[in-house]
Amino acid sequence: MIDEVLDIDEQIFVFETVMRVRNTEIDIGQHLTLESLTALISETRVRFLYSKGIKEIDADYQGLIVDDLQLNIISLVRAREELLFEMGVSLLDCDGGNITTKVTRMYDGSTIAIAQQHFVNYDYRFNKVTTINNSIKQALNQQLFDI
Repeated sequence: MIDEVLDIDEQIFVFETVMRVRNTEIDIGQHLTLESLTALISETRVRFLYSKGIKEIDADYQGLIVDDLQLNIISLVRAREELLFEMGVSLLDCDGGNITTKVTRMYDGSTIAIAQQHFVNYDYRFNKVTTINNSIKQALNQQLFDI
């Protein structure tokens, strides 16, 4: 398998949340499992979209779905560690975009993982991918500014 490294721009992160690793999320070696890390990243995505006012399925029976996930694990995590999840959107266009997530330890700031999820807008009535509507584009469009 080819080892691709995700190159991220630290300026895209506009959302943060903290979660603690539960005992049920670790394996026999006392480390966070791949499945649990993926679930935590998905939970972060849902929190991020909620903070932007984006519902999982809107009144038109449309919602954003992830169709590709790239995850680079850099360090192992033990139970009861608190993790900081930072999230932002890049490459947003009419068909979809990328949500980038950086996971770090709260106590020392070391990087645990970097993930990139490609998302598209899905119409559940017609069972097909559609273009993203303007309200979702505006909610996800990041306006960077200098202080």
